[in-house]
Parts: sequence; structure tokens; C-alpha cells
Amino acid sequence: MKKIAVIGTGLSALSLVHHLPSLDITFFEKSWRPGGRISTRRHQDYAFDHGAHYIKEDHGIIGFNEYLEKIGATKILNGAFCSNIQNQSPIEEKRIIVGQKGIESIPLEFHKKLRYPTEFSTHIKKIESRNHEYFLLTDDKEFGPYDFIFTCIPFEQSKNLLEDFIDYENIPTLNFDSIWTIMLSFDKRLGSPFQFGYHLNKEISFLMNQNFKHEFFNEECWVINMRAEWTKEYYNIENYVLEDYVIDKIKKFFGSSSKAIYKKSHRWRYSYCKKSLLELSNKNFIESIDHRLYALGDWCQGPSMQDAWLAGKKLAKYFSELRLQI
Repeated sequence: MKKIAVIGTGLSALSLVHHLPSLDITFFEKSWRPGGRISTRRHQDYAFDHGAHYIKEDHGIIGFNEYLEKIGATKILNGAFCSNIQNQSPIEEKRIIVGQKGIESIPLEFHKKLRYPTEFSTHIKKIESRNHEYFLLTDDKEFGPYDFIFTCIPFEQSKNLLEDFIDYENIPTLNFDSIWTIMLSFDKRLGSPFQFGYHLNKEISFLMNQNFKHEFFNEECWVINMRAEWTKEYYNIENYVLEDYVIDKIKKFFGSSSKAIYKKSHRWRYSYCKKSLLELSNKNFIESIDHRLYALGDWCQGPSMQDAWLAGKKLAKYFSELRLQI
């Protein structure tokens, strides 16, 4: 049986492997857990979905919601939502899909159901070709040989691994927005009339209460995303300066005397792909001329979790049909 290496365990990688027939597959993941930006940070009794936030119930991608429900990864909630806080848009009830025990439940349960071996905390630095077979190299280890390699990681990272084997001259360069994310807990309610919403002000693009998503906390917990333009301007701001700045802005907006008792911030470098590979080149993925190396990610179809699912599904279909021809 042909041996396959999949670098990355984000949703596009998990979807790819799920839609492939049973093969000799090994995952490689530089983190200690699967999921990429689908991440829940925990601190004592707090939980913060600080990467992806939720899935739209009505996104229209067939099979995605149903599979996540089947494996017990998600639940449906009703939340008070404001589409434009700054413009005082009306608050409406919105049905959303969230992780059963934090958004991380999605990749954790998905990966568990696949049951393929995974090399965690393994950062692949280089791919080498020898006698028509491929090897993966870290700083001190070598894995292989492999017949096929799928790099399901951010575009620039894939390019660094594959540019010795794939001509990128005719492949458009994808541009990403970085986003600062801040996690805060307050000792009492802020008094917000909504649980999540967009466009708080010229600096903050999104905020979401975590209490209604997770188990009950004694304190009120929020995740806040800064605008991409603001993040670009203040990319290298010190974390503590950013956190105190946002606390001040939030308290002033809600007229609250709450005290922040926990604060943490994280910068997502490849948070949002401005235009997908499909939009720029009408391609669903990148492949080598020998059809053995592939680059894939949510950036192939779009920025959302359902786009990542669709990207993996499309490449799996192409690869399965190709194998029948060769």
C-alpha cells in the first residue's frame, strides 16, 4: 500500500483524510494537539475559544454540520447577536454551531475518529526526494519514505517546503491578515445587551461572550478580535500594553466598573486569507507535476471552517479519481 504523509492537523487536513479511502496515512503536527486555529485556551475554570469562534448553521456546505453532530463534536445554541454594534444595528437571535466542550472539540473528536497515527510536536523543516520517494526532516529526525505528501498548513509554510519541487512562478501569492486576539475575564457583568457581535469601534472588529458557550463561570469571560488594519499598525505591540488598552476600551464602551481579573492575548499571523486560491487562480489546491506533492488549506476555498472542510473534500475526490487512472 502506498504511504502518505499529511503535514498539519487543521480542518482541511482532517477533511481530506476523512474523505479519502482507507490508506497508509501518518499525520505530522508541530503542535501538541490537532486543530490549528480551531483552539480553546483554558485557564483554571475559564475557557476561551480564541481562534475560530463558531460555525454558521446555514452556510450551505453539504454534510459538514451533519458529520460534526454525528461524532458528538458540536451543539447548537441561540445567542443575542448584533451585526454592527457601532451603528447600533438591532439585536437579533442567531442560531450557531459551537464545540461541545469548546471549539477544540471539533478537531479533537474529528482526529480521534480517524484513528491514524500522528507525530505530535514534530515540526517538519524540509522535504527531500531520493529515488522517487520522499522523506520528511525535522532538526534531528527523518521520516519516510513516503509516496505522497500533503502539506495542509498556511500558504507560505507550504511554499517553503515545496518550492524545490513545484514551480510557484505561475501561482499567485496569497496575502493574509494578522489578527490580535484578547481573552478577558471580569469580576462582574459588563452589562452587554448582546452575546456576540461585530464592529464595536474602529479598533475592535468582533467580541464574543464565552459564558453561554461553555459551562457556567463565576466571572464573565470574553474573547475580543482587533481589526486587521489595527493589528497591522500595532503588530509588535507589547501584550500587556494591548491587554490594558482593550480593557479600558471595553469598560468605557459599556460604562462598566468591572475589574479584569484575567487577561491574555495572542497574535494569529495567518488569520484571514484576503482572497482564496480559487478566487485568484480557479484552482482548488496546488500540486507537483508528478502528482505526488500537494498544498492545501482553508486558504484554497475561503477563511471559514466550512471552507476548510470543502477544500479537503475536493482534493480527496481529485486524488481518489487520479489514483484510479495511474
